[in-house]
Amino acid sequence: MRPLAFAVLAALAFAGAARAQDRTRPLPPRPPPEVAPPPLSREDAELVKELALLEQMELVKNLDLFQPDPDAVKEPQRQP
Repeated sequence: MRPLAFAVLAALAFAGAARAQDRTRPLPPRPPPEVAPPPLSREDAELVKELALLEQMELVKNLDLFQPDPDAVKEPQRQP
């Protein structure tokens, strides 16, 4: 065989072996399955509802700050 042909065949053989090793790598570990949190107690559920209501009230109060004052929208008075 010619030296060039031998080198090409050897390179193909090594390339095939390298690809075979890539396929046998172990898979990364899977994350543990998510566990659902236990249900809230009655008192905790009521507290969460109250906090949600307070948050909504705070949002409405902040929204009022951005609304123009109806009295301030009046046309300015002209001087005679």
